[in-house]
Amino acid sequence: MKKIIFLSLIISLIIGSCAKEEVKSPLEGAWQIIYVKVASMDQTFPAQISGSQIKMWSKEHYAFTGQFKVDTLVQDNYGWGTYTLDGNKYEEYVTLHASKSSIGNTVRMLLEIRNDTLTYSYPTDENWNLPEKYNTEKYIRIK
Repeated sequence: MKKIIFLSLIISLIIGSCAKEEVKSPLEGAWQIIYVKVASMDQTFPAQISGSQIKMWSKEHYAFTGQFKVDTLVQDNYGWGTYTLDGNKYEEYVTLHASKSSIGNTVRMLLEIRNDTLTYSYPTDENWNLPEKYNTEKYIRIK
């Protein structure tokens, strides 16, 4: 009887250790914005633009919320949608956005994660090439 219990325990441990563990993307989690350069502006965050933004990713969705201030203009920034990531090629499908004209669009970006720092540049064309002037955002992982 002891042998049967012992063998059952060993078999259970072997089966349990063989179960495929889902690999979590390094993108998943919450990130705090630390730098923004917008192609159409001479100002950058946080040098001339103040504010804050958090962006979060789950397995298939992203969401962000923040607020920025340039001179006396205060701009709320928020949005969410779905995304795909293939290597460094990242696409966001915009479901909701503070800028109503962005809703329904797909934005292609080049993304890089080094340790706890995430950087992406956009918009790329259909061949994943950046224009001469492009936007850059940099985030650090929230612990």
